[in-house]
Amino acid sequence: MSNKLVEYMGELGKARAVLWQLVRQQLILRYRRTALGYLWTLISPLLMMSVTAVVFSTLFKLDLKSYTVFLFAGMIPWNCFSAIVSQSGGSLINNEGLIKKIYLPKLIFPLSVALGVLIDSILSFFALFLIIMAVGAELSWAILFIPVAYILLFMFAAGLGFIISIVTVFFRDLQHVIVIVMQAWFYLTPVMYKYDALAGKLTEFIKWNPLVPFIELFRAPLYSASLPSTSTILVCLAYTMTSLVAGSLFFFFQEKKIVFRL
Repeated sequence: MSNKLVEYMGELGKARAVLWQLVRQQLILRYRRTALGYLWTLISPLLMMSVTAVVFSTLFKLDLKSYTVFLFAGMIPWNCFSAIVSQSGGSLINNEGLIKKIYLPKLIFPLSVALGVLIDSILSFFALFLIIMAVGAELSWAILFIPVAYILLFMFAAGLGFIISIVTVFFRDLQHVIVIVMQAWFYLTPVMYKYDALAGKLTEFIKWNPLVPFIELFRAPLYSASLPSTSTILVCLAYTMTSLVAGSLFFFFQEKKIVFRL
């Protein structure tokens, strides 16, 4: 099995030009024929988060400056994670024609989706970072940890995306179920509220939410101007390796069955 895995990784390496073309195509097609084009990648999250920050800071009588930084630091990782997981589900189905015509390591399809979302998220991050600076947020050298946070989050989400992309081929309804699951998951993740703002059994339930430590990877440098705790980093690393290994192996063993179900 190890020889087959090594051979498969080699095929992925050889297909890197196709992978990049799929990523490029995804980014171009998303905003073609729009007046502002790719600027929507920056404008859309800026408008959404700005409105959310104003509304919730007013409703809960919170300091707008502080809450804006808090919200943005939570929404950046959530949007990236949610988009990777949700969009990976249709990555194989949407490329059915290409998969049936030529042989390619099929992992490049969900991987291209994940990379496209990552590029979108990083560009959005720079736009949001300008707003964070504009409102006078406290910044420190801890901001240099953000690339590490992105790498861990990306690998965690990609691993789940690999699994979902396969399962969706066999159960097409999963594409619609995932939308509902992600909505519920959002409200059970401390993105718009602080973890200690909840009480009772719900707090215990959220404690086991695997996305909570990933939110902290971004929130600590951006909101608290400090590095995440060592325990938080180790927990995220454990989740990341588990997700990536499990997702990759699951995809590897199920890949040959895909063509018969598309």
